[in-house]
Amino acid sequence: MTPSRAAAAVLLIAAALLAGCGGGNKPDASSSPTSPASKAAGRQGDATALEALLRRRSQALETGRPRTYAATATGPQRLLDREAARNAEGLRLRDVELAVDSAEVSGRRARLRVRSIYAVRGVGGRFAATRRLTAIRTGKGWRVRSETSARERHPWEVGPVAEHRSRHFVVIAPRGLDIEAAGLLDALESGYARMGEVLRRPKLRRRYLVVVAGEARAARALTERIRGVEGLAAISDSEVRETGPAQRVTDVPSQRLLVVWPPFSTLDPDGRTRVVTHELTHAALAGVTSGRTPSWLLEGVALYVSEDRRAGEAAELVAGATSAAARRALTLAGLSRPDAIARLHGEAQEAAYAYASAAAFYIAGRYGRKRYLELYDAFNDEALLGRPGVAVTGRAVRSTLGVSLGRLERDLRLWIRTQSF
Repeated sequence: MTPSRAAAAVLLIAAALLAGCGGGNKPDASSSPTSPASKAAGRQGDATALEALLRRRSQALETGRPRTYAATATGPQRLLDREAARNAEGLRLRDVELAVDSAEVSGRRARLRVRSIYAVRGVGGRFAATRRLTAIRTGKGWRVRSETSARERHPWEVGPVAEHRSRHFVVIAPRGLDIEAAGLLDALESGYARMGEVLRRPKLRRRYLVVVAGEARAARALTERIRGVEGLAAISDSEVRETGPAQRVTDVPSQRLLVVWPPFSTLDPDGRTRVVTHELTHAALAGVTSGRTPSWLLEGVALYVSEDRRAGEAAELVAGATSAAARRALTLAGLSRPDAIARLHGEAQEAAYAYASAAAFYIAGRYGRKRYLELYDAFNDEALLGRPGVAVTGRAVRSTLGVSLGRLERDLRLWIRTQSF
């Protein structure tokens, strides 16, 4: 924790602890052991001590000192801390920090809500997860009694991990898992090269972080924002900040690619490259993706860049989809909300991906790749009025392609019928 961050943490804790303090009327109140002034001084002392505890804890993890890290805790938490720090040995961590969001002290007990933050050398951005800490005052000072978080665990909190590096990636994977022999690094570099060929802008990051989950349980523990992650081979996990009616992205504090090993390892080399390219496309475009972009376009561009052609599958589904949900997923209107595909399951989700792929290749073939990418960017335009959904999607389609959303839908479905196997 840098000095400026340490000062900020002290102020945050102090503000929480000092809130509500009142003044006294007696002339000697400031000297009384139970006066408001002495209570405030005691609380300020607690704030300073707690901040020092969090700083020692962060530095011990960053510098790979399991015993020192465990010494900041008490009770069963010491064993958990020692194991987690040993799991992280060998990782080149930087900027490890426990940033306080709120704190409350009552007697010998303190309850804190913190953001557990880390970064990796050579990779831009910092990765954060919310934690709830309980600390108690012992004879040796404040110590962490418990640290809880059901999800969003850091990789070393799930199990022992090792670090692997290639030109454009840092991979944190379960220790003992031979990712190089399994072709993960080759697939990552192939996907990176493919993105560079298709996406002239924005510029790709110099290096990305990849976290490998060895099993479905680990995948669920590593992320909270993404539903159904255990059933996927890989997923792009980006934290973004948006602003304004166009929901433009102003900042991407962190990005990582999460690979779920069981389903990923069963793919052939081409399949692995497709999956990696798909998710890296999402990562590369995160900074220019409006919060209004429809899901058929969000997924379609990743399917297009990864050369994942599913028009034949879409043709079969258009002709014979059995469920109402699947039939609605086979329309641009039905997929016009940004989260439309994420909410689907089973046949409906498969239909949605197939239809998004068909739309991507049709529009890029009919109107050109440049206009297709202009359509993707159109949702960032403040002059394009409307909230996420069908109406704003129709306006974006007309402004870039020169046709209505209904006309595009009809032309797309006619083209799809020609693509059946």
